[in-house]
Amino acid sequence: MCYAAPMVKALRNWLETHELPAIIAGVLGVITLLSVILVVGGYWVVTR
Repeated sequence: MCYAAPMVKALRNWLETHELPAIIAGVLGVITLLSVILVVGGYWVVTR
């Protein structure tokens, strides 16, 4: 039994209804998160 199938179906339905703005927001969110992790991690390494 595959537990991921309902999640994949829900994700596809959500993407179909939201389309481009949701994709742009997701990409910007990931970029922002990675930037914050790099800055905080770099600061932590330097100040150790």
